[in-house]
Amino acid sequence: MKVLTSDWNSSKDQLSFVRRQVFIVEQGIDPKDEWDHLDQDAVHFVSFGTTAVPTGTCRLTDNGQIARLAVLPAYRHQGYGEMLLNRAIKVAREMGIRKVFLHAQIDVQTFYEKQHFNSDGKVFLEAGKMHVRMERDI
Repeated sequence: MKVLTSDWNSSKDQLSFVRRQVFIVEQGIDPKDEWDHLDQDAVHFVSFGTTAVPTGTCRLTDNGQIARLAVLPAYRHQGYGEMLLNRAIKVAREMGIRKVFLHAQIDVQTFYEKQHFNSDGKVFLEAGKMHVRMERDI
């Protein structure tokens, strides 16, 4: 298992593959809500297992937002999500960011709580899914 740090232009195919499968196909999110202008300038992370097939992805924007964390169904509960999140936090720290935040879907809020993220508890709708804002000092 490994996580590569990349950019949109270098890893667009792998990033798009995972995000399309998880967010658009599996969760039914509208493509217009999935693809945005932030991808081009964000730092991206792609996880791999023992093959060249990507297992997961996430991104980090320069304001400290971790987003689009997705792991393909066959690879969940194997540590890929935690590896991606830890790499994003490490890179944020290297960038001089002191606090990271994210918008967690309600059904995965406990995953982020286990990673020391805290929430104010205010629930909101984003891309047709209920979310909560969570943050963590790094």
